[in-house]
Amino acid sequence: MSFISPTTIDDIAHSLDISKLSHEAAKALAPDTEYRMRELIQDAMKFARHSRRAQLSVEDVNNALRMRNAEPLYGFSNKDPAKYIKAAGQPDLYCLQDKELSIEQLVDAPLARPPVEVGVMPHW
Repeated sequence: MSFISPTTIDDIAHSLDISKLSHEAAKALAPDTEYRMRELIQDAMKFARHSRRAQLSVEDVNNALRMRNAEPLYGFSNKDPAKYIKAAGQPDLYCLQDKELSIEQLVDAPLARPPVEVGVMPHW
Protein backbone atom coordinates (compact mmCIF):
# COMPACT_ATOMS: atom_id res chain seq x y z
CA MET A 1 0.00 0.00 0.00
CA SER A 2 1.41 3.32 -1.04
CA PHE A 3 1.05 6.28 1.27
CA ILE A 4 2.67 8.92 -0.96
CA SER A 5 0.59 9.75 -3.99
CA PRO A 6 1.57 11.76 -7.07
CA THR A 7 -0.68 14.60 -5.85
CA THR A 8 1.45 14.77 -2.69
CA ILE A 9 4.55 15.12 -4.87
CA ASP A 10 2.75 17.83 -6.88
CA ASP A 11 1.90 19.70 -3.66
CA ILE A 12 5.49 19.50 -2.45
CA ALA A 13 6.75 20.69 -5.85
CA HIS A 14 4.38 23.68 -5.79
CA SER A 15 5.49 24.57 -2.26
CA LEU A 16 9.09 24.60 -3.55
CA ASP A 17 8.12 26.77 -6.56
CA ILE A 18 8.58 23.95 -9.05
CA SER A 19 5.61 24.62 -11.30
CA LYS A 20 6.59 22.64 -14.40
CA LEU A 21 6.58 19.15 -12.84
CA SER A 22 4.67 16.81 -15.12
CA HIS A 23 2.21 14.25 -13.81
CA GLU A 24 4.39 11.43 -15.18
CA ALA A 25 7.38 12.74 -13.22
CA ALA A 26 5.27 12.93 -10.06
CA LYS A 27 4.10 9.34 -10.65
CA ALA A 28 7.73 8.24 -11.00
CA LEU A 29 8.93 10.18 -7.95
CA ALA A 30 6.20 8.98 -5.57
CA PRO A 31 7.42 5.35 -5.15
CA ASP A 32 11.05 6.44 -4.90
CA THR A 33 10.21 9.03 -2.25
CA GLU A 34 8.24 6.45 -0.29
CA TYR A 35 11.14 3.99 -0.49
CA ARG A 36 13.63 6.60 0.76
CA MET A 37 11.35 7.63 3.62
CA ARG A 38 10.82 4.01 4.69
CA GLU A 39 14.57 3.45 4.59
CA LEU A 40 15.21 6.56 6.70
CA ILE A 41 12.57 5.64 9.27
CA GLN A 42 13.92 2.10 9.56
CA ASP A 43 17.42 3.45 10.19
CA ALA A 44 16.06 5.91 12.76
CA MET A 45 14.21 3.04 14.47
CA LYS A 46 17.50 1.13 14.66
CA PHE A 47 19.09 4.08 16.46
CA ALA A 48 16.18 4.19 18.92
CA ARG A 49 16.31 0.42 19.48
CA HIS A 50 20.08 0.50 20.11
CA SER A 51 19.49 3.29 22.63
CA ARG A 52 16.89 1.04 24.31
CA ARG A 53 14.04 3.45 23.70
CA ALA A 54 10.58 2.65 22.38
CA GLN A 55 9.85 6.18 21.20
CA LEU A 56 11.47 7.62 18.09
CA SER A 57 13.12 10.99 18.64
CA VAL A 58 14.38 13.78 16.43
CA GLU A 59 17.95 12.83 17.28
CA ASP A 60 17.33 9.33 15.91
CA VAL A 61 16.15 10.80 12.61
CA ASN A 62 19.10 13.23 12.56
CA ASN A 63 21.52 10.34 13.16
CA ALA A 64 19.91 8.36 10.34
CA LEU A 65 20.23 11.40 8.05
CA ARG A 66 23.89 11.87 9.02
CA MET A 67 24.51 8.18 8.33
CA ARG A 68 23.22 8.76 4.79
CA ASN A 69 25.30 11.97 4.38
CA ALA A 70 22.22 14.21 4.35
CA GLU A 71 21.59 17.44 6.23
CA PRO A 72 19.92 17.06 9.63
CA LEU A 73 16.60 18.64 10.54
CA TYR A 74 16.95 22.19 11.77
CA GLY A 75 14.51 23.87 14.15
CA PHE A 76 13.20 20.77 15.90
CA SER A 77 14.39 19.27 19.15
CA ASN A 78 13.27 16.65 21.60
CA LYS A 79 12.12 19.26 24.08
CA ASP A 80 9.46 20.92 21.96
CA PRO A 81 7.43 18.44 19.91
CA ALA A 82 5.70 19.86 16.86
CA LYS A 83 1.92 20.21 17.15
CA TYR A 84 -0.02 19.92 13.90
CA ILE A 85 -3.55 21.12 13.24
CA LYS A 86 -5.87 20.62 10.29
CA ALA A 87 -5.91 23.49 7.83
CA ALA A 88 -9.28 25.16 7.43
CA GLY A 89 -11.13 24.02 4.35
CA GLN A 90 -8.59 21.30 3.47
CA PRO A 91 -9.40 17.78 4.70
CA ASP A 92 -5.93 16.28 4.08
CA LEU A 93 -3.70 19.26 4.85
CA TYR A 94 -1.98 19.77 8.19
CA CYS A 95 0.19 22.67 9.30
CA LEU A 96 2.23 23.58 12.34
CA GLN A 97 0.33 25.31 15.10
CA ASP A 98 1.87 28.72 15.77
CA LYS A 99 1.20 30.84 18.79
CA GLU A 100 -0.28 34.19 17.79
CA LEU A 101 1.37 37.19 19.41
CA SER A 102 0.10 40.72 19.40
CA ILE A 103 2.35 43.70 18.86
CA GLU A 104 1.59 44.93 22.38
CA GLN A 105 2.91 41.68 23.87
CA LEU A 106 6.14 42.01 21.92
CA VAL A 107 6.64 45.68 22.81
CA ASP A 108 5.78 45.24 26.49
CA ALA A 109 7.96 42.17 26.97
CA PRO A 110 11.11 42.77 29.00
CA LEU A 111 14.35 42.86 27.07
CA ALA A 112 16.68 39.92 27.29
CA ARG A 113 19.83 40.35 29.36
CA PRO A 114 22.81 41.34 27.26
CA PRO A 115 25.58 38.75 27.03
CA VAL A 116 28.57 39.00 29.30
CA GLU A 117 31.44 40.86 27.71
CA VAL A 118 33.91 38.54 26.04
CA GLY A 119 37.45 38.72 27.29
CA VAL A 120 40.35 37.08 25.47
CA MET A 121 43.64 36.39 27.22
CA PRO A 122 46.45 34.92 25.17
CA HIS A 123 48.83 32.59 26.94
CA TRP A 124 51.77 30.41 25.94
